[in-house]
Order: sequence, then structure tokens, then C-alpha cells
Amino acid sequence: MLVEENYEFTDATYTALGVAGVAWQDAVFVLRQSRPVVRRHIGAVLNIAGRDRQGRWLAVALIELDPQHDDQYTVAGARYLDDAEIAAIERMLKG
Repeated sequence: MLVEENYEFTDATYTALGVAGVAWQDAVFVLRQSRPVVRRHIGAVLNIAGRDRQGRWLAVALIELDPQHDDQYTVAGARYLDDAEIAAIERMLKG
């Protein structure tokens, strides 16, 4: 059974995205629609990387709101991946 994840955007989220030059709509696209994505969950931190609306690789960082509920996160920020990171992801996706 797939659990629907909930993503909270705060004032700090919008500030961090603005500083990084990332539109909030692109972060939402990566979280909700981009396929394939690469997910890395370490402790309370979840990173999801995927292609944004223009096809650029974007990594979105999230913090778990409550350790008892794995499906609720605050978006902490996002950044575009560099060429080396993109190459590594593409190698992973090719298997």
C-alpha cells in the first residue's frame, strides 16, 4: 500500500527556495510528478531528486515533522544538481 506523503511549505521554505533560485512550483513538481526520482532517507532527512518542469535535475531536501509519522515533511530547501551529480544519478538509473 502506498502512503500519500504530505509536504509543508513554510515562510522559511520560500526564503530558502528564493535564495537558491528555485521556483516553489518546480519543487512541488519534483515531489509530486517527476519520474523517475531518486530518494534518500537518512534519519529525519529525506532528499528527493528528479527533473523539474524544464527537465533540469533538482534535489529537494525535507525534514520529517514527526518521527512517528513517516509521511509528513517540511520542505527545507532545494538546489540544482551539478554535472557530476547528474552523471552519478544517470548511472544509477541505468542499473
